[in-house]
Amino acid sequence: MEVETEIAPGVYSIPTAADSFMGMYAPNAYLVVAGKAALIDTGYQDSEAAQRNLDYINRMAPSTLAYILVTHPHPDHMGGCHIVKDSTGAQIVVHALGAARAEDFRVTADILVNDGDIIDIDGERLEVIHTPGHTLDSVCFYLRGKEILFTGDNILGFGTPVISSSGDMAQYIQSLQKLLNYRIRLLCPGHGPLVKEPERKIRELIAHRLEREQQLLSLLGQGRKSVAELVAEIYPELDRRLVELAEKQVLAHINKLIQEDKVALSGNRYTVKE
Repeated sequence: MEVETEIAPGVYSIPTAADSFMGMYAPNAYLVVAGKAALIDTGYQDSEAAQRNLDYINRMAPSTLAYILVTHPHPDHMGGCHIVKDSTGAQIVVHALGAARAEDFRVTADILVNDGDIIDIDGERLEVIHTPGHTLDSVCFYLRGKEILFTGDNILGFGTPVISSSGDMAQYIQSLQKLLNYRIRLLCPGHGPLVKEPERKIRELIAHRLEREQQLLSLLGQGRKSVAELVAEIYPELDRRLVELAEKQVLAHINKLIQEDKVALSGNRYTVKE
């Protein structure tokens, strides 16, 4: 992201580490400043990057960082929490389901939140929206007064999020549908550029996931197939370095279809259930 970008009055993008995954967008972090301030995600555990973040925070909100809001406990979003906390004393806010995983990043959550909870930053109210899918402890933060949604990896500024091994495809689709109930002017994703047509983006993601599901059912209707075989048919020209991620995505769909009693496992292959 560009350095020192003001998204809206009192809302800023934060420069994070240049590290990225296979040339894809590095993680985004955001700063909401009223009287006090809140940092949304921290990027990787990287001392140089963390110091850049701290320098930026000190310029924009000197001595006022009250909260570090975590969208989900993954290293590219929570890795730098302990560095920022040690320097600022800010309270770390994590969804209740992520409390144990937060300790993997050398911190203990100060505040555990659930769906609908409000973080008040001197009048700027950030609502916690539990959006399981990418992970079961994923949340979005909704800045109601400015109609801005900070999405973590629930929605990206490019492509579609991977449903991790600790996630759930059925819940992911439900979470996207839930977000359609909010009046959103701007999406601030965990990776990639800002999304300026939020409703369109959300509906596209839902449609894409449902189309992929139908494609899988069609392929499995032709005969028993393994996850690797399905990936080869769906993504015939996929970069080999992305195969593992694609397999996770396909398996997340398969698990949803098994839960719905539409697909069955036979050996190491899957088939449409009669």
